[in-house]
Amino acid sequence: MGRAEKALVVAVSIGILGASGCALLEISEQRDALQAIVEIRGEVRAQEPTGAPLVVVLLRQGPPPAKERIIDDHFAMERPGSYLFSTSPGRFRLAAFEDRNANLVYDPGEPLRTGLPFFEARSGETLHQPEIVIPPDESLDERFDLASLEARVPRDQQHFTLGRFTARGEIVELADPRFGPDAGPLGMWRFVDFIFERGPGVYFLGPYEPDKIPVLYVHGINGFPQSFSTLIEQLDRDRFQPWFYFYPSGVHLEAIAGHLTEVVTELQILHDFDRMAVVAHSMGGLVSRAFILEHWERTRRRDVRLFIAISSPWGGSEGAAFTDKAPEDFVVYSWLDMDPESEFLRSLFYDPTRGQRFRALPPHTAFHMLFSYRRDESSFGPSADGVVTIKSQARLEAIESAQSILPLDYGHVDILHSGEAVNRVNGILGEAFD
Repeated sequence: MGRAEKALVVAVSIGILGASGCALLEISEQRDALQAIVEIRGEVRAQEPTGAPLVVVLLRQGPPPAKERIIDDHFAMERPGSYLFSTSPGRFRLAAFEDRNANLVYDPGEPLRTGLPFFEARSGETLHQPEIVIPPDESLDERFDLASLEARVPRDQQHFTLGRFTARGEIVELADPRFGPDAGPLGMWRFVDFIFERGPGVYFLGPYEPDKIPVLYVHGINGFPQSFSTLIEQLDRDRFQPWFYFYPSGVHLEAIAGHLTEVVTELQILHDFDRMAVVAHSMGGLVSRAFILEHWERTRRRDVRLFIAISSPWGGSEGAAFTDKAPEDFVVYSWLDMDPESEFLRSLFYDPTRGQRFRALPPHTAFHMLFSYRRDESSFGPSADGVVTIKSQARLEAIESAQSILPLDYGHVDILHSGEAVNRVNGILGEAFD
């Protein structure tokens, strides 16, 4: 093993193993909690489709004398297709309805499929349910507001479901401490606690305004929303409205991208916007590309018109390839996806079902890159910005698909507050939507 490889092993070991044995125990416990989660999958369609959104509802059977109709979670989609629930073990049944007025509420008279059998879901299982077909002539006279009926009790890990703690357009202040620097380590090392204590999802910095274009900011590994403060402060608020995606960066990136797809789909159902931009930093660029690809394949909506990636490790991290040197229980999942040979990284540019076929971004999505290259004079090894190598940022497939590329002499995080980067990002936004 050469000097550079040894340095990478040391760096990754420090990052993964943390500063104390207590950190190791926390990561192991977080992984155990995540591995106990049940996945419930299936397909849904309307027998006589009207083009209305479809909503699948997960009902948990409560202990006697509780009613059986306890809404655990819901999954919304704009067209027939697949649903996925991530929840704790229990006894469940499913229901589904056509949301004809697109309000994510079951209103009397809307076509409904109910009466499906209960099933048991045990720890760590993935269950595939029979297709749900919504008949046109079945309905109820009751109204159910799904969001209000899904209890959100902090630390209620006994009956955990990701959707219960997900923000879908909650209006907040960026200065709120929960979006600050301590959110990064929490989301990376204690990713399950992050879900309960912070709440993943898409947050708004003001009421939704239909005449303004959403700009969604996506942070990277160990990142947090306040890192975008300079970009957001200088955003043209007369034309754009800033949103941000907040997520635990220690979780598998494919799951994170799927979660973002689901949340954006619900926001589109509620607000019916047809244009948006995504600005991502570091690993957030990988999450965003995976989201844009999945969103297009799932919805066929031409909404994501612009994607700007800043200092993203398209080629992964060579250090992540050495995670096999650490005990398995002490490695966060996203590091496995950052291995240059991981299936996730490959799927960002190549169709996993078609071998070598290139997986391009949707034709309506303009893609621009900025990357950083300043390094400490005392550093050694491959050229990098202090965190990500230039080789990874400049992966050939990403370079060839970008409409513009701007290298800047800043560090990995400093670039987000540089005048050159801010002017470039805002300039691209202005030109893209002129």
